Amino acid sequence: MLHHEFQAARQAAVLARAAQRRLVREAEQDAKAVRTTADSTADSTSGANSRKHYFLRSRRA
Repeated sequence: MLHHEFQAARQAAVLARAAQRRLVREAEQDAKAVRTTADSTADSTSGANSRKHYFLRSRRA
């Protein structure tokens, strides 16, 4: 019985890591979408604000 409990715990850990990776991936996609929207509105801005956004975008790469 101990072997089955170990397998169940191991499977639970695998599923938890997969769920965590999925949540992180979704959060990164959402953040990218927000940045893309913010960058497209910032592109219409001129002056120092545009330079600031350019600098921030270049640091993300």
